[in-house]
Amino acid sequence: MTFAASNIGVASPSPADKCVASAFPHSDGVTIRSVERRQAPSPHCRVDGYVTTQDPGPNRVNFMLALPDNFNGRYVMTIQGGAAGFVPDPAATQLATGYAIASTDKGTRPANILDFSWRKDPAQARDWAYRGVHVSAQATQRLTRTYYGDRSFHRFAQGCSGGGDGTLSNAELYPGDFDGYVAAAMSTSNLEINHIWGAIAQYMYKNPLSWISPEEWAQVHSTMLSRHDGDDGAIDGLIWNPMGIKLDREDFPYLSDAQFGLMNFISSGLKPEQGTSYPGYWLGNVTAFPSFLTGTKRPPWTDLQDYPAGFMVTATGAKGFKGPDYDILQAMNYSDRAALIADRDFQAANGRYQFDPARIDALEKIGGKLILWSGAADQAVPPENVLAYSNALVARHGEAKAGKFLRTFFVPGLHHCSTGEGAPTDAPDQLLEAMAMWVETGKAPEMVIAGNPSRTGGNTVTGLGDGPVATPATRHYKLCAFPARSHFIGGIGNPTKLDINDAANWRCVK
Repeated sequence: MTFAASNIGVASPSPADKCVASAFPHSDGVTIRSVERRQAPSPHCRVDGYVTTQDPGPNRVNFMLALPDNFNGRYVMTIQGGAAGFVPDPAATQLATGYAIASTDKGTRPANILDFSWRKDPAQARDWAYRGVHVSAQATQRLTRTYYGDRSFHRFAQGCSGGGDGTLSNAELYPGDFDGYVAAAMSTSNLEINHIWGAIAQYMYKNPLSWISPEEWAQVHSTMLSRHDGDDGAIDGLIWNPMGIKLDREDFPYLSDAQFGLMNFISSGLKPEQGTSYPGYWLGNVTAFPSFLTGTKRPPWTDLQDYPAGFMVTATGAKGFKGPDYDILQAMNYSDRAALIADRDFQAANGRYQFDPARIDALEKIGGKLILWSGAADQAVPPENVLAYSNALVARHGEAKAGKFLRTFFVPGLHHCSTGEGAPTDAPDQLLEAMAMWVETGKAPEMVIAGNPSRTGGNTVTGLGDGPVATPATRHYKLCAFPARSHFIGGIGNPTKLDINDAANWRCVK
């Protein structure tokens, strides 16, 4: 689907003439705060404003729109993760290539990116979950049509973590808002993701001797590499397919039984009866587990800042509902099926979105496209979430029909949305480009080539913008659409001395 304006043949004014507040007509519920001509990082018109939401409300959902002079006919909305509450500047690489770029704070007012205490506010909770993306997309697409006049354009959404949640919830509820959705690290399982973070924290809280230090996690990673680095045919410092890894106690003599129990619990997840489970984590690269799952200090934690980042989200959300003195570590029983279900239903009744693959039927019917992806070493949201949702879509539609609208990718060594030693750094950009080509040409991506260029700024998909490439890629990775996996054709010994860093020497196998 594309948008086209009705003034074809009319001479267009210069960018400077169009980049004024009077050029953008008033729209109910939308307030334009500023319109500014900017030259950096590339010449563009920047529009900042907000949408006022109601019922519940009123609440303010802020947005940003960057309209480049060299518009390439593509509009992308970058959807922020975490607790949102901020509107980032446009990504420099996307702007330079001509994307019109929108973003939104999703209507929340957190103290920081891990502060979910606003969830007690029904309007903020609903806007974060799905409404904020929808109203911002409508507003910024109208402004884009106004600015470019007779130009048609394709519309894309991308986000990871909480941004992945916002991307996928929009695909389920408002599929016509975008032609293609690129959603990563979504918390789609049937229980609250806060449960797995809280359960891991409580496991350590009840048995501090189970805590694993950052140094010990690094040793675990070395062990995992020694056992599984070559599973993909290459010794390259990456475990490309960690989903099948099984733990063997004898492999970890440097861990106590209590510590091995914690690691096993993290990889197994919550397994109460009758469908209330939450998946555990893959062990593709565990070096980021301390910051998010287990903490850098041994419990008990005496300061909120000592909490692992995941449990920080759990704790602040709980305190928002129950009060500042509420201690979920002691109050919640993560082995109690009824308690878990009751908490999930409470969260849903207070604005937490409940995903349902059946809702993607509407996206399929209108010809929309969906790419799901995750870092194979995600330390925050179990990659199994993405796999399970993808499998549910294939089971519902069948392989042939699902193949017309769905592709799923796992990025080796990649932590939550970005970073990871040896992992590709531009996978989000390349997956967006693959989506754009799919929408524009009809050719579905069976594989995507990613690289590892370094930048002076952050990663595009995090919503924190990015800077220009500082050094070019030294390696290229062949990412294969699931269920295919990438395999090095040179073999472990590599007798023909093929270059591991060249994606041409890898093939997709099933």
